[in-house]
Amino acid sequence: MPAKNQASEESAFKNWINEDLVKRTAHHIQFHYPTFASKEFIKVSHELPALELKPRMRLICDFLKTHLPSDYKKALAILMKAATEPSPKMKPLAGFDLWAFTEFVQRYGLEDFDESVAALKELTSRFTGEFAIRPFLIKEEKRTLKVLHQWAKDPNHHVRRLVSEGSRPRLPWGEQLKHFIKDPAQTIELLEKLKYDEELYVRKSVANHLNDISKDHPKLAVQVASKWLKEAPEKHKVKIKWIVKHALRTLLKKGDKDALKLLGFENLAKVEIQNFKLAKKEVKVGDSLEFAFDLKSPKDCQVMIDYLVHHQKNNGETAPKVFKLAIKNLKAKEALALKKKHSFKPITTRTYYPGTHFIEIMVNGVLLAKAKFELKTK
Repeated sequence: MPAKNQASEESAFKNWINEDLVKRTAHHIQFHYPTFASKEFIKVSHELPALELKPRMRLICDFLKTHLPSDYKKALAILMKAATEPSPKMKPLAGFDLWAFTEFVQRYGLEDFDESVAALKELTSRFTGEFAIRPFLIKEEKRTLKVLHQWAKDPNHHVRRLVSEGSRPRLPWGEQLKHFIKDPAQTIELLEKLKYDEELYVRKSVANHLNDISKDHPKLAVQVASKWLKEAPEKHKVKIKWIVKHALRTLLKKGDKDALKLLGFENLAKVEIQNFKLAKKEVKVGDSLEFAFDLKSPKDCQVMIDYLVHHQKNNGETAPKVFKLAIKNLKAKEALALKKKHSFKPITTRTYYPGTHFIEIMVNGVLLAKAKFELKTK
């Protein structure tokens, strides 16, 4: 599931949940459940345009509950047939089409554990069950963890990914797993079984999961990453190095010394920034600001270069946002020239306020230079 720019992602995805989807859903259900009141069910489509993504999906789920048998197991069986044995006369349901189905399982199936988790295992190869498994982890943690340990060996990579993604403490769009936020030991056991997975799709989830852990337990995340790097057999070293770099990205942006050291970025007090210049002192929203500088070191070293934009807030204070710039091998006493153009094009996830802003350069977690400019909204 996408995690970046949540508001804009939701805005784009909501249009997938529309009248066409409602009609196809009704058709596939009626194919297996002839007495299904399709015309009544399709009326839900009239209410969708006024709603955002999740409310659209939840409303469809409500209508499914109303028009399917009141017995959960019977209703689930119909939904599973509609998902896995579609009518040949209509485009099958896939991807976000099935979100209301997994929502149905998590909302109404908590008392029928075996049937529900089996349905999620089947559905996750068509649409991720990462959201729907979370209420089961909250209500029946031990029982659900036992299932996830079994799924970690499943031949289907979608199921293996669900093990990691579904148990992430801070999954975007998903309900937070507060017990695992407090103590992630049990989910780390799951990651141990998945860290060498052959599928990048699975390993990326492992990295994102460890990144979640790093937000609440930075030292533990670095310890786990260090352990993985030391223990990795030669044939898996490339995989683990990628996971660790991706997993520690939040700590690297924060300049965490332990994370930087683990990945070979020393705290370099003697690195200097020279000739730091902004192309202009004023920039309008919608335009870009170019800046440039030279980087110099007395010795050969690897440097990770980030920059921070301190955005003006509505209350007059500024808040920094870290952006990646480059990773370079810096040769002793040679000046490395760097240039970057930063866009202030309006985006749905940020409101720009006029006033004094700052750009700051960070090298291996150390802030080395700062310059100010004025942002104009008109």
